[in-house]
Amino acid sequence: MKFLCTKVKPSWLTSSENKDKVTSLGLKIKDPFIGIEINTNEPAEEEKKLIDNAVEKLFSSHKIAFPVRLIDL
Repeated sequence: MKFLCTKVKPSWLTSSENKDKVTSLGLKIKDPFIGIEINTNEPAEEEKKLIDNAVEKLFSSHKIAFPVRLIDL
């Protein structure tokens, strides 16, 4: 299983408000990462758009500090 995600500070995930924001955008939390699970080695365009849009909504002008990567679970 692969996880298309971005890394956040563990302290950011201690807030229930932040956790709710993440889950309401369709992402999962795998501390310290937030993202989506995918079954292939190459994410589909829809999967890329989902994570990019979520990072944009969560971090707006600071999104450059949250690069999206594909990791093994």
